[in-house]
Amino acid sequence: MSSTLKVHSELKAQVETFRAQITSEAEHLVASVFPQKLLELDNFVKEPILNVADLREIHSEVMIKVPEPIVFNNSHDGVDTNTKKRKLEDGVPDGNCQGGTNTQVKPEGMLTCNTKLADLIERVKPEIRSLIEKCNTVKMWVQLLIPRIEDGNNFGVSIQMKSRGSSESDHMGTSPIQGP
Repeated sequence: MSSTLKVHSELKAQVETFRAQITSEAEHLVASVFPQKLLELDNFVKEPILNVADLREIHSEVMIKVPEPIVFNNSHDGVDTNTKKRKLEDGVPDGNCQGGTNTQVKPEGMLTCNTKLADLIERVKPEIRSLIEKCNTVKMWVQLLIPRIEDGNNFGVSIQMKSRGSSESDHMGTSPIQGP
């Protein structure tokens, strides 16, 4: 009960054009872009910013005043033992209650970020995004290379499926790094 799927010739031509484009782009990536990027990243890893022997060199001092700790004891000295819950009268809270969230303002103003780490992140994040895009192209190429399973000789198919699974696990490993 073998039925063949009939696809319009113009759609088939568009799919073949897409397949040829992906194949050309992926072969270019694997043959020239990935080796070049490997050399670039190897040089990047050897730069002084990543080869820090003493982490105090990239440490950034955070100037936050720590409040004095509040000490609790079990004595009831100075504590009103006749406390009552606030009551609502006619749906309006009493005068002592104000709505909203308590916020604290830092007297020093806004905190500054560690500029060395921020510069490093700004340099690495585009590389990661580019790598993810290029790996997606290669993953699509591998998917397009997988032949239909028609006969019993599926050795090549299983190898291509394993390489696809490996690329997906690599992609999942870089997803948390990508961020917003």
